[in-house]
Amino acid sequence: MEDVRNIVNSMLDSRGWRVRILEQMAVELWPEVVGEHLAQHTMAVRFKNGTLFARARSPQWTQELHFHVPRIITRINGRLGREMVQKISCRVTPPRGIKVGALKPNWEDPTFPEKPPMPAKRIAAQNDFAKRRAHELTAPIEDEEMRDTMERLIASVLRAQREREESEAKEMDKNEHR
Repeated sequence: MEDVRNIVNSMLDSRGWRVRILEQMAVELWPEVVGEHLAQHTMAVRFKNGTLFARARSPQWTQELHFHVPRIITRINGRLGREMVQKISCRVTPPRGIKVGALKPNWEDPTFPEKPPMPAKRIAAQNDFAKRRAHELTAPIEDEEMRDTMERLIASVLRAQREREESEAKEMDKNEHR
């Protein structure tokens, strides 16, 4: 088992994936760490520079989340085994074309999903490049449970990286056309 751990650790370090895996895990742990009630009204979106960015269904849920931030940070960092999350930033998306001051006190984000996604339960398509690549990278791991776990984590990081690159490319393309 120690050999498997060394193989996995050296693979993660050599490819520079350890931090990216932990960042993605911070996002994916959200529903589990905040609990079912908060997870229905808030969701983690991304992690950057020590900040976990989240969305809330309404300003009231942003306020509710604020009271739980120290506990959430402690629980996520505990699960990650590192002090990765320094703060949590939560936002609500106001309806388009309406000034925030003109909104009723109990307004909700119209774009917030009825059932927020549960990232840890996402199932990749069979032809998913990230899944195939992760399978190749974890093939030397003999312990089946360890191999499956690492395969899911690596695939998740690769997908997030691809999404980030596509988003950055779109942003650059948009800026070039201005």
